[in-house]
This record gives sequence, C-alpha cells and structure tokens, in this order.
Amino acid sequence: MTGLSPARLLISSLLFSAVCSLSPLAAAEIKTPRSLDPRIKIELFAAEPDVVTVTGLSVDQRGRVFVVENHTHFRPENYEGPKTDRIRLLEDTTGDGRADRIQTFYEGSTETMNVAAHPNGWIYVATRSSIFRLRDKDDDGKADLRQNLVQLETTATYPHNGFSGFAFDFFNNIYFAMGENEGADAELVGDFGNIYFTLGQNYGDDAILIGKGSVRIPALRGEGGVFRCRTDGSRLERIATGFWNPFHLCFDFYGRMFVGDNDPGNRPPCRLLTIVQGGDYGYRRRTLEPFIAVNAETPGTLPMTSSTGESPTGVISYESDQLPADYRGDLLVASWGEHRIDRYHLTPDGASFKTTTQPVIAGEEHFRPAGIAVGPDGSLYVGDWADRSYPLHGKGRIWKISAVKPELSPRNNALTSPDWQQRQNAARALLAQKKPGIDKLKTALSNDDPRVRAVALNALASVNKMNSELAAPLLTDKEPGIREQAVTILPAELVDFAKVVQEDQSPAVQAAALRRITNKQDLPLLFDRLHSSDPFMQQAAREGLRQTLSNPELTKLFSSNDDPAVRLAAILLLKESNTSADESLLQQALKDTNPAVRFVAVEWIGRDQLKQFRETLVSDLASQATTPDLLKAYLASIAQLDGVMKEWTRGTTGDWWVTKSQAQQLVARLLDLPDTSPEVLKQILLFLPAKHPALSEKKLTALAKSANPGVRTEAIRSLRELKTKTVRQQLLQLAADAKADTNLRAEAIIGLDSAQPENVKPLLQLATDPSPVVANEALRTLRGAQLTQAQRTALKQLAANNDEKNALVHRVLNQNSTQTKPARDELSAWMQTLAGPADPRAGQRLFFHPQGPGCFRCHQIDGRGQQVGPGLIRTNGRIALNRERLVEAIIDPSKDIDPGFLPLTIVTIDGQTASGIYHKHNNKERSIYDSNGKIRSFKIDEIEEMVPSKTSIMPNGLVDQMTLQEFRDLIAYLLPGSNSEESPSD
Repeated sequence: MTGLSPARLLISSLLFSAVCSLSPLAAAEIKTPRSLDPRIKIELFAAEPDVVTVTGLSVDQRGRVFVVENHTHFRPENYEGPKTDRIRLLEDTTGDGRADRIQTFYEGSTETMNVAAHPNGWIYVATRSSIFRLRDKDDDGKADLRQNLVQLETTATYPHNGFSGFAFDFFNNIYFAMGENEGADAELVGDFGNIYFTLGQNYGDDAILIGKGSVRIPALRGEGGVFRCRTDGSRLERIATGFWNPFHLCFDFYGRMFVGDNDPGNRPPCRLLTIVQGGDYGYRRRTLEPFIAVNAETPGTLPMTSSTGESPTGVISYESDQLPADYRGDLLVASWGEHRIDRYHLTPDGASFKTTTQPVIAGEEHFRPAGIAVGPDGSLYVGDWADRSYPLHGKGRIWKISAVKPELSPRNNALTSPDWQQRQNAARALLAQKKPGIDKLKTALSNDDPRVRAVALNALASVNKMNSELAAPLLTDKEPGIREQAVTILPAELVDFAKVVQEDQSPAVQAAALRRITNKQDLPLLFDRLHSSDPFMQQAAREGLRQTLSNPELTKLFSSNDDPAVRLAAILLLKESNTSADESLLQQALKDTNPAVRFVAVEWIGRDQLKQFRETLVSDLASQATTPDLLKAYLASIAQLDGVMKEWTRGTTGDWWVTKSQAQQLVARLLDLPDTSPEVLKQILLFLPAKHPALSEKKLTALAKSANPGVRTEAIRSLRELKTKTVRQQLLQLAADAKADTNLRAEAIIGLDSAQPENVKPLLQLATDPSPVVANEALRTLRGAQLTQAQRTALKQLAANNDEKNALVHRVLNQNSTQTKPARDELSAWMQTLAGPADPRAGQRLFFHPQGPGCFRCHQIDGRGQQVGPGLIRTNGRIALNRERLVEAIIDPSKDIDPGFLPLTIVTIDGQTASGIYHKHNNKERSIYDSNGKIRSFKIDEIEEMVPSKTSIMPNGLVDQMTLQEFRDLIAYLLPGSNSEESPSD
C-alpha cells in the first residue's frame, strides 16, 4: 500500500454508503484546509476507510500515529461499523507523506475519547469513564497487555464530558482532566510516575474517581477537573477544578500546564487556561448562573488566559524545529466548531500570561479538527472528525502540517536539540548511565540555552540529585521560567520560599513560592499577598494558607481577623474543603462588611442546602444585597433552598431559575419596604426589566426624588425607558433645573431623543447651560438631530473659544473635527494626548449613551449592557486591562483580537456576505452576532464559505466618534483612578 489514491478514496466513500444512511463525501469533495501562513503546508495523511470518526490521536517517538476511531458516539440505529471503538495504528513507511501501513492496534472499548503514547512504551487510553494503558510486548503493532488505572463511577451515560486529554511530566506522572459529568456527582478511583488527565463535567451528574489503593475522589455537582496519578494509576489526586469539558492539556518546557476548556455551558467563549495547583476555574454545571464563573466573575475563581475558538479539542506547546523558528514556544489549539487551528503567543502578565493570537489553518464546514500532536520530526498531525454531524457518519481524516522549506537539525537525541522530545530522550538516557550521565546533567544546568537548563533540572529533580549548591544559581537564574520551575519542583529544604516571595521580581515566581509555604511564621507574608490585584497571586496566597493552617485554625482566623481580604481567603478555603458548615461562622459571614465574603456565604448556603438559613437570607435581602452579583446570589440561593433545582434539566442555562422561583416578585416587594437600603434599591432597579409592573411611572417618579444620589440616578435611567409624554416632561423639568445635581440633569438629558423634533429646541437651550456637564451632554444628545440653518448658525457661535464644545458642535453638524489626533499606530502619542483630567461619570454616560460609541451594545459592565463581546469584569473596581492596553484596544481593535471573539466572514451561494462573532450552530444553521449585537442566521447548505476575519467587528473608527475628552472620560470610567477627577460611583 503506497498511499490513498483518488480512486481508492472514491471506493472508500462508496463502501461507507452501506455503513450509515448519511451520504459521505466523494474524494473530489475532500477539500484540503487552507494554510494562512505561506511558510507552512497541510496535506492529507490518511482518510476513510482506513480511519473514521476521529476523537483523538498521538504520535510516538518512532513516528507512528495512534488514532482513536470512535464507533460508539451517538451510534445511529442502522450503523453497521464495528461494535466497539478501535485504536488504529498508522505509519508512513515510504516517506511520501501518506500512511501506507494501517492496522488496528486495539479494539474493545466504548465511548473512547483520547490516546497518548508515553516515552516508556505504554499507550494510554481515555474513555468517558475509564483510563487504561496498553502494551505491545512483541512489537507486532497490536496491543498484548491492558492495565486498568482509573475508573469513574457515575450514572451519567453521555458519550463524552468525562475523561479526555492526557499530559505526562518528567516525574513519571500522568495528568488528566474530567468534564462536568452531566452535573451528576462522580468518584474517581486511582503505579508510579505522573499522568495528568482531564475530566469533564460528566453532563451534570455526580461521579467518584477510583484509583489504585482504593483512592476515591468525589467529583460532584457537575465540576470537571484536572487530576494526576502515577503512570501505573496510583497516588491519584486532584490538581484543579471548575471546568466544563477540558478536552486536552499540555505542558510547556518549564512545566507550566495549559488546558483547552470546551463549551462553557452555552456561555461563550471557550477557554484557554493556565492551570495551577489548587486553582478553581469557576464552572459548575448543576448550579445556578450567579455561581458560575467563566472568567473569574465570582470570588476565588481564576480568569482565563485567553478565549479560544468554539470547541477546542487539542492544545500543544510547540517545541521543535520543523515549523518556522517563531513558532517555538507558542501554543497551538485546534477548534472543532470553527474549523481552525490557532496559534497563541504567550507573554507574562502578572503571575499568569496574556496572549496574542492568529489563525494558521482554516477549513470549510467539514473540517472538524479533533486532536493535535507533534511527530518526532516536528510535524503536526491533526485528527479530523470530518463532518459537522455529531452521530457517527463513516468519514475521517488525518492531516499533516509541516514547513514548506524545513530546516531540521539532526535527530541524534542530543540534550541541546531544538526538539523537546529529543532533549527528554537524551536526559533519560543520561539518567540511565547513573553517575557519568548525572554529572553531564549537572553540567547542563549552566548551559546558555534555558531549554537545556530546564530539561536538566527536571531530570535531576526526578531522581532527587539536586543539592543546595546546584539549586542556588537556578533560584537566581536570569530566566524567570527557570526560577519558577525550580521553586515549583525543588525539595522544600533547598528553597527559602519567603525570601523568594520578598526578593524575586517575577510575580509568577513569587506565586509559585507562595503555594509552597507551610510555616506559620510566614503568615504575614501570605496575608499581604491576599491584597494583590492579581487573582493568581491571591490564589497562591490562599494555597499557602491551605498548607499552613488547619480548618479549625481557619475558622478562628475568620472570626478574629479585621482584614476583609484575610476573612475572604479563610471562608473560601473552608467552603472548598467541603466540611460541614459552622452555623455561627456563616451567620457572621452574612453580616460581613466585605460583599465578597457575603457572596461566598450565600453560595455555600445554597450549595449545601442549609435550609435553616432561608429566612435569614430573605430578611437580609433588603440590607445586604448591595451589588448586582450579591442580589442575584441571594435570590438564587433562596431558589435553591426552595427546590428550584428540581426543575433543572440538562438543557437549562442562563437565568432560567428567575421565572421558576418568582425572584422578580420577591425583590419587587422590597421597593415598598421602608427598611430597604438605598444600595439595595439601586440593585433592584438594575435587576428588574425596564417595563416590569412594579416599576410604574409613579414609583419611579418617587424614587427619582430619593435622598440617595445612586437611587435617583437609577430611577431616572429606568424612567427614560418608559417614553411617555409625562416622563418626557419630568426629564425636561429635571434637565432644566439649575439647582439639581448636574450629573442627574445629564442623565435626564439622555432621555430626550433628538430624533423627536419637540426635543431639539430644549436640547439647544441646554447646550448653552453654564454647567459644562449639562451643556456637553446636551450637545452629545443632539447628534443626528435635524436642524434649521438658524439653529446650525447658533451652534457654531456657541462653539467659539472652547475646544471641547467646538469638537462636539462639529460632530452635531457632521463637520470634520478641528481636534488633532495621533495616527492609529502611534500608541505613545495617544498616551500623551489622553493625559489630563477626566470625569468617570461622564465616561459612564458615554458608554451607555445611544448617541455614543455604542459600547453597551456588545459589552456588559456593572450589571448593564449586552454580553456579545468580552465582558468587562471589575476586580477591585477596575477591569483587567492596564491603561495602555485599553487605549490600544480602542484605537486599533483589530491588532489583537480575542480569539473567542474572532470574527467570521460568511459568504453565501447567492453572493451575500456577512461578518460577525460566532453565536451558535446546529446541523441546519450558523448564526453570528453582527457589529450591532444583532443575531444573523444562515442555513448551512446555503453557505459557500466561512473564513476567519482579521478585522474586529468593533469599529476601527471608534476614536473618530469620540472627542478627546470623551475618550479620557471613558478610560476613567473603565479604570477608576486613571487620570480621574472623581470616582465613578453614583
């Protein structure tokens, strides 16, 4: 067999027409995905009937490709393929780039998801409910030995969202992940070395993981996780939690772990995550929306490193020399749902990373990458499900990606090889030589290449051959990654962790040291780092506390400490320990001055069904639910105590529980209670729909006269939505009241739609108001108004001798602005231009103004707006961008597009074109959000092509729609304290 000819592929297609009722693609229809990088190429390595319905693949050190061929995933009734899944073994023995020796390595498993070839010769396999390993003892290409390692006890039967991806470390560990198990509880049941593996959310069902030695780890409430065991299945332990379906994971050469988390519960985007010991990444399937975090929305959870394209099925850290040199060290992620392979370049960002991303391979509708692996020559192999259909269909592809003009180094297993596998092979060979080899590894610790130092450190640490003399230079290495690796894996007696935290300049190294602190004398250091604005640093400090204090000591710490950050850490650790709740502790927590502490307590009560607290929660609503998240948390916890979860089904997402629990009626009653605090009233006005019966014009009018500025502001915003004649009169009266608060007058002005002729004259009058806040808001609201010549002349006169008014007037008159702005690529010039006083309240009004730049149509912040684009989540009052990155994102939105929001351009058969952000798809339709936040849907059989776009749907000319002062104000709203005159609070 010398490859797959077109004739053979055609015969294969005809063969599989008997296998299932679906009509398979003919050979001529197998379109090769396109390379978006002219330096690399993608070629067909194998196709049906040799391999079908691929869910995962791996390449061993001999270049053999092991492929999971799934025959049990949503198997149609008339499907006549094999009764069980198979592991297929594919080899290219002729060197022509096509598989020509193809055989079945193993068959007999069901719901098989992934495979991984370990350097020790074992082949590890994950099904949705088991992990086992296979051995070919006589090297005939067929497995002779099977050993079961880990089992999943669960009632869930969904064919995936259980075990999936693998990664191996140098210490003979296997790491794996698990999904959310259909929201059901589960238990994991766990020889030597380490495997890391993933477990999905198990479709919401509970489960138990069971490993060797009868180790039993619960996986409850639909929480996926990352786990570790030795390569023989022993020493099973959990590494991190809070995932939906962590389909694959990998290490970089410093030992840092990354996971691609697939489909976060109909809450896009999917996620690329940096995994740390003890990390909680926020997802729980069988719970309610305010307690689910995708990007650190809830206390104690960690943010994503980046979003990804829909359904990431594979992630690798590229460490070889087949692809161009600039790929080295980057992550490559395969996206099933968006037919792409994307490249992520990592740069340090605090104790984690930020990324820049670009798509490198893009296919059409039937390119469905399922797994990605690196061969010994550095080429990439990509599995392809090969059809948009979820049920089995008898098609499959394996693609090979390589350089057009490769510049490969010799494959001689040298410690200095640019290829990661070669370096590791060399290190293992040196360890086998005992003392001579170990001496060479010690010498390699001072090699100029950090990659060589990293593999030498791993090898020596794995056999406990490090000492203080060898460790000292590594702890001060010029490369932060080496220092982080050393702090993470060196024996504790060789590292002064407190000293590292205090002296190292890298936040990531500090965080690694914090996680290993165990001495109570270092508690002040841990307490200090709990105040960091970096959530990874906070988590590291909590992990140190977990290592240092027992649960009784944490309870005492919570009750006696006057630092809210310390109390928050203590209650988070106690909740995560799953110990029985201390009622007095929860009572104290519900009255805590820190809203985050109250949130954790409320979540704990609902999660554990502590019904004795129900009436406390109801009575506390009026005084304690003082933030948007807290109000929803109280309502959701009450709903859980009242049994609303009985209504939960596997298809329910979002705020389905609000209607079921009559939550709106509960909070509406608080509007009439005299004891309801002003802060809670604000949240109620945000929570209730604008036209809810409780928000009558009479009630809102009364609230607009509140003594509390925040209540007045939210009442005016709600009144604006009613659009009645009497409301218009109220807004006019307030806007014209010179004695009223200027910011409240400005809020009223926004409700005077300039498209209505009767509002133009009042707005022109308000534009002459002595208050700049009032006058500027009137000019902003006049944009788009139909003006007479006399009115235009009056406006021109108004603009004289005032640069800001002049810019606003020119915009109303559709004239070019007289303000000089830097070019889009002159970031430093922009930073200088935008320096100066700014008003965050004006920035807030601009964000939500219908005549403003339209930020609210795609972004949600402070409980308002739409969640089409990335959510703007505040931590300590600020979103997770510094001033420079925020400015750059606005002036050049296409420079660094968040991959989870990468626009798609759809071209239909009849020539229509549309661009937007992925919304959802099924077997019949594709839908996207366009630049106005509207959903547009297209029938799949009418789509000619769908390709990733390099242009963000966020308008390029956004800065041209704002004056310079408006730009300053907007930044001040999003980043309080950044050149602000005042805080953005109402």
